[in-house]
Amino acid sequence: MAINWKRYERQIILPNFGLVQQEKLAKAKILVVGAGGLGCPTLLYLAAAGIGQIGIIDFDTVAESNLHRQILYTSKDIGSNKAIVAGEKITMAYPDCLVKTYAEKLDEKNASLIFTNYDLILDGCDNFETRYLIDEVCKQQNIPWIYASVSRFEGQVSVFNLPDANGIKAYYTNLFADKLSNESVLNCAETGVLGVLPGIIGNMQALEAIKVLSQIGQPLANILLTFNGLNNQIYTTQIV
Repeated sequence: MAINWKRYERQIILPNFGLVQQEKLAKAKILVVGAGGLGCPTLLYLAAAGIGQIGIIDFDTVAESNLHRQILYTSKDIGSNKAIVAGEKITMAYPDCLVKTYAEKLDEKNASLIFTNYDLILDGCDNFETRYLIDEVCKQQNIPWIYASVSRFEGQVSVFNLPDANGIKAYYTNLFADKLSNESVLNCAETGVLGVLPGIIGNMQALEAIKVLSQIGQPLANILLTFNGLNNQIYTTQIV
């Protein structure tokens, strides 16, 4: 696959990176579940990094209250499906990236069929039930996935179903063994979220995706990273 040297020059010249790693990104196929506050920066930076194929699934439409953090959208997009609008804007900005959109809700019926087309799944959703579904299907199909969440001034990132240095895999159920329901924990619409926070966490998520796909560095396999935006503290927790 031909790589546009000029576009990715600053990445290719990095130590321990190069054409081999850039080609890995160009051949990669990722699916972003949710094109909201987390999904928007993740999509932008992964497309810019040279990911070859990106899938976007989201059944929701753009609302005015989204615009302070969901940076792919403008007031003109209010009422439009997020996956379709995000796909159009990514394609316009990064024509080398093949984008497929799913204007539907991820559920038990379509998850297995959709996931089988991708190498890596990124969680940009805002509810527990979808995350448990992602975890289950990724475990069945042996696909790694990257978890992220934000609330108020804090965010979290981790990588599941990916062996660590000792060959051990962690799953979402290792983090939340007792299945939480969407009603048991308040979401951003109820608790609020600082607009820049999804950008910070979404970019951390994109970084983990690049590490996993290009096989550089040490991904957050089995490690939960928590970022507190009020004091800039970052701490990690071993999951298994």
